[in-house]
Amino acid sequence: MGMFGYDNVHYETRSRYPFEELNESKFIEEVIRHLFEDFRDGFGEYDFYIFSNHDINTIPESSTFETSRKKVLLYFSEEGGQDPVHLSEKYHAIFKSYIPKVSSSANVFPLALGYVKGVDELPIKPIQERKYNVFFRGNLNVSRLPFYKSFSMLSRLLPDTLRGKKFMIKYFAKWKSDYSHYFPNSIIYFNTSFKSGFTSSEYAEVLADSKIVLCPAGFSSSECFRHYEAMRAGCVIVSEKLPANELYIDSPIIQITNWREGLEITRKLIQDPVEMENIQERALSWWKERWSEKATANFIKSKLMQLA
Repeated sequence: MGMFGYDNVHYETRSRYPFEELNESKFIEEVIRHLFEDFRDGFGEYDFYIFSNHDINTIPESSTFETSRKKVLLYFSEEGGQDPVHLSEKYHAIFKSYIPKVSSSANVFPLALGYVKGVDELPIKPIQERKYNVFFRGNLNVSRLPFYKSFSMLSRLLPDTLRGKKFMIKYFAKWKSDYSHYFPNSIIYFNTSFKSGFTSSEYAEVLADSKIVLCPAGFSSSECFRHYEAMRAGCVIVSEKLPANELYIDSPIIQITNWREGLEITRKLIQDPVEMENIQERALSWWKERWSEKATANFIKSKLMQLA
């Protein structure tokens, strides 16, 4: 039994979560729809397998399947950034999120993360009509301690790492969670757990009304849904270094080596409306041409055509 009305689209039984629970489920469904529209008759030449698992050692069941169609794996959720070279011979092509560099296998390609379902696409506001200068709200995890420290006057008193001391994270966030005053007319707030801040609809509204969005690394990867949601909303994005692959090279994302540098760049951008307008224009073009559902489908199709 296929998915979305297509008999050649399948959800892997060894996926970690039911498909409906995936953050990116809406994005995936739209990508498949555009793939069908782009391919038409050629769509039926492939079997598409959607796989979501955090454990690189969990092998998708479809790797053992024998089929007359060309097998394509769409691999989500493994944030460790492992290159699935051990699966490359089992498929015609593999598209995987969270690949830190160009794969060593010629048939393995990066895959856009997309957006969290419920974070709706809202009308684009010109950058200077937006209410908030700078926006970040998210979980304070061990990877984000340097980001957190960059806002604090007591940063020298805070440890450089909390590896092995996860229990201390919630105390930092409770001790001081709100740094919105750091920039005028901004929201900078640290939560104590994942998805414990704004609702998805509230988050989408604030995002659409923000000029600059700060994107610190997630727990395991510098890539996160926030990049894609902010790009779609036409925000200026300041981020930690991203993978050197086709998804990010030459993108309008401002990539920084540390957050002291990042916050200083942010401060200067607030005073430069013309530059922010230029970046917004580039961001909206990048979303449409490189990261949107249709653009992702075009990317997948183009790689499959190269392998045909």
